[in-house]
Parts: sequence; C-alpha cells; structure tokens
Amino acid sequence: MDAKYVGISEYFATGEGVTYVIASGTKTQINEFAGPYFSIGLELYSFEEMKSALIECEGMNETRIMDDKRLRAAYVLQTHLPSVAEFIKQYGFGTFSYKLHYNLS
Repeated sequence: MDAKYVGISEYFATGEGVTYVIASGTKTQINEFAGPYFSIGLELYSFEEMKSALIECEGMNETRIMDDKRLRAAYVLQTHLPSVAEFIKQYGFGTFSYKLHYNLS
C-alpha cells in the first residue's frame, strides 16, 4: 500500500492571478490532480506532519507561520478547508481535493 500525503501548491503570477491546489492521496494521485504545470511547485506532507503543523499553528501570529513552510501549508489548509483541517486534527487522515483560481485584474 502506497503512503498517503497532503499536497499543497500556491501559484502566484502577475496578471495571471493566484491558484491553490490542495489534495490528499498518493504522490501519483496528487500530481495527477494538480496537473503537470502545478505539480512542479507541489509540497508534500505526511498526514502526521500536517496534523502536528495544524496543532502547532493554532494561536500563532501570521509572521511566524509565514517563515516556516510546514506551518504555512497548515495555515493554507486551515484557511481554505477548515472542516478538512479539523478532520485531520481529529482523525489523522481524509481524502479530499481542492483547486481554486482567481484573478483580480
């Protein structure tokens, strides 16, 4: 059985907007969901790493969170998918996929 991960990608481009990709599964499943372009910047975390980061970043100020990639990933997950973040903190694993793109220009 392949290991399961949480994959998170934040893509920012001037004039193109912002794209977030957040998904769980095997490395292959996450990369397929993200697609060839967004999988390049994908960060993968075990569910235990993500669970501990979610617990650790509770009550922290944003400056400290932004300085640590693991905590930043937990913050993005908590911000975009709060119910999934709570599920991971409580149960440790869940299957999900999320892609959001917006452009304000």
